[in-house]
Amino acid sequence: MGGVRIGRRGVLAAAVAAPVAAMAKTAPARLTVGDRLARFDLLRPGARSYLRSSEKDGAHVARDIWRREVRFETIDGVRKLRIVQRWDGTGAKPSLVTRDSVFEPGTWRPSSHLRVTTVDDRKTVEGFLFAPDRITGLPGVADNSRADFNVAFPEPMFNFETDMEMLGTLPLAPGYQVSIPFYHPAGGPPARYLWTVTGDEKLAGLDGRPIDCWIVECDYNSGKDPSRFWYAKRTQQFIKLEAKAPDGSLFRKTLLF
Repeated sequence: MGGVRIGRRGVLAAAVAAPVAAMAKTAPARLTVGDRLARFDLLRPGARSYLRSSEKDGAHVARDIWRREVRFETIDGVRKLRIVQRWDGTGAKPSLVTRDSVFEPGTWRPSSHLRVTTVDDRKTVEGFLFAPDRITGLPGVADNSRADFNVAFPEPMFNFETDMEMLGTLPLAPGYQVSIPFYHPAGGPPARYLWTVTGDEKLAGLDGRPIDCWIVECDYNSGKDPSRFWYAKRTQQFIKLEAKAPDGSLFRKTLLF
């Protein structure tokens, strides 16, 4: 019987290559609001503080300290995930920004978002209510500058202001890609964004010991240089972000404690 004879090594090589090729052709995961997040159980209550800074031409300048706290609370008799943020800004005009966001635990389905910005003793209050088909002004909020806000969604959206914590609940692994529908309240239009695990790296921890991290990238549909996120492999805690700013500087968020 004629034909080409394939040796044992060739068979083994083909067997190894087949799943690799299949993996390369796999479409990104498509996350929708309401899906159970694979590693939600890694999310722990507690506060974390981050330094936001920028670097350009050898100068590294601190911008503000960012405190983000994860809570699990019972609200109106229902268990909820709550994320509270506080930014203490420095500079010529010191500022204070707070965020208060409520979600369904396990899925990150957003319920409400309250944003308060104070600059020069002038306070701006913005309250938002998420629904499957739209986001509107949050009722019952005093001095809500977004009381008449109304933006329709093409599909249910996640709250973009808590992407840092949410990404840490996904099944990060080599080559993992996921499409996520996000909306930043009163920001750009609702859209899907692609996040990709592009590699890994060891970063120095606060105690000097190395932290083995995944590197996750997203270009926010810009087609330009992506922002890079570092997440600890063991805990999936956010460690650092780096992104290029329009002025050429390097913007950073770094875990302090």
